[in-house]
Amino acid sequence: MGFGRVFLTIFVLALVEVMVLAAVADFIGWPITILMVVVTALLGTALFRSQGLQTWQRLNQRMNQGEMPGRELAEGMMLLLGGAFLITPGFITDALGFALLLPFSRRAMADYLIRKGTLQTFATRGGPGGGAFFYQSRTIYPGQSRPGPGSANDPGNPSVGRSRPGERPGVTIEGEADEPDDTRR
Repeated sequence: MGFGRVFLTIFVLALVEVMVLAAVADFIGWPITILMVVVTALLGTALFRSQGLQTWQRLNQRMNQGEMPGRELAEGMMLLLGGAFLITPGFITDALGFALLLPFSRRAMADYLIRKGTLQTFATRGGPGGGAFFYQSRTIYPGQSRPGPGSANDPGNPSVGRSRPGERPGVTIEGEADEPDDTRR
């Protein structure tokens, strides 16, 4: 999502929030509307603290068991976003914030995002603290075909990464790998 779309989304959301606040204030009065906004912010803060602590404890427990806490990390991002929504004055952002802070809806959303592939989790190997993580990026230039096995652009080919004079490389590999030491057992 580009900057223009983000800006437009925030602008439209703020405009709709003001319109909803004004409509509610016309219906029940400004003092009660302001009190409701303050009370939802306080309730949201308390919920954010308790849910954040529980998520942190589950994250630490899974890490100590040698598992990658993918769901907990996704829930942590949702908690931060939900907390930000709840301290923003307005009823629409409060509804979004509570949806992100309540455990049943937050877990369902996290599971959906992980299942859909929007968020990816990584499995660990070798017990607590052991694991491997890498990021690979491939660049195929216009006019280039996908590499076949053994070709110069095949990621399994040991000559990949060596550029020849005047030739643009077809593969970019970035990142690092960490393999657990099997001798620690």
